[in-house]
Amino acid sequence: MQNDRIILRAKQPGTVILEHEMVEGFLVSAPYWTFENLTIRGICSSQNGCEHAFHVVGGGSHFIARNNTITNFNAHFKINGINGIMPDYGLIEANILRNTVIRNTASAVTPVDLVAASGWVIRRNFISDFIKTGGNKVSFGAFAKGGGSGNRFERNIIICENLLKGVVGHRVGLSLGGGGTGAQFCRDRRCITEQERGVIEANLIASCSDEGIYLNRSASSTIRHNTVINTAGITVRFPESSANVEGNIVDASIRSREDGIVRNTDNLEDSPLKSYIGVTPVRDVYQSNGEFAWRRDPPRRDAVLHTPLDLCGRQRPTGPAYGAFERFSDCLGNQNVEAR
Repeated sequence: MQNDRIILRAKQPGTVILEHEMVEGFLVSAPYWTFENLTIRGICSSQNGCEHAFHVVGGGSHFIARNNTITNFNAHFKINGINGIMPDYGLIEANILRNTVIRNTASAVTPVDLVAASGWVIRRNFISDFIKTGGNKVSFGAFAKGGGSGNRFERNIIICENLLKGVVGHRVGLSLGGGGTGAQFCRDRRCITEQERGVIEANLIASCSDEGIYLNRSASSTIRHNTVINTAGITVRFPESSANVEGNIVDASIRSREDGIVRNTDNLEDSPLKSYIGVTPVRDVYQSNGEFAWRRDPPRRDAVLHTPLDLCGRQRPTGPAYGAFERFSDCLGNQNVEAR
């Protein structure tokens, strides 16, 4: 019951530091746990040792992690079912998730690795520097896969390469479907679709060597009002995938791959040819200092019915600016911006 929630909280952020030299820091298999204001560091001598700060499984529904700083894990949060029981309806909010060293491991490197659970909200987090040099060299900032539904990524800042840069490999910002899931790990043991009714909204995604947003067999998806800069753009892949894509700023292209269904409505994007030769006029809507200030008045959409909160938590006007925010300076002072 919600009234029986168990809370593990530091009075002030930075006053409690937990150093983990183990595969999993917290294994959560019961409902209604909350973790707040903690600083958690992986200190394993081998990066195959520190897999997860939090592993939420089975009965660990209604989990909350808020305002924590977590560094040096392969998957800072790992969420999955066990014995047919799924830890649904979690919240990961206002956390800093990053690594200070490159992960030389064949394990999955994804700060939020959500498999088979439904109804999760990943909101207002700062996620960066999830570089993997072992195995397939593919890593993700966050994904939801494994046959779940109704999962949301909103108002996050994802900087694939922030302090760690220039390493060979493939970094993807946010994904519905990730790299796919073995049937035995899927919610329905089939995974005809990896996700249904997923939402990626009002996120800033930047400096990724691969796609900023990637959909893999994810049906009835919504990709709305994101700013996707210095990435390979937005890709909707395979015929099981369908997405309404609207109001985004993308300095690359929005594309279908292998028969994915894209409803591309009122986005600012660069053409595939311009992206291929490295010409990105869409990026010129911002000043060149890398702080995402508008060069001139922001480009605005005509009046729209749905105007979600922007990246900074501000209510948008009926004629909103394209992308994740009305004015990036409004975000200053927010945890996920301060983390930069």
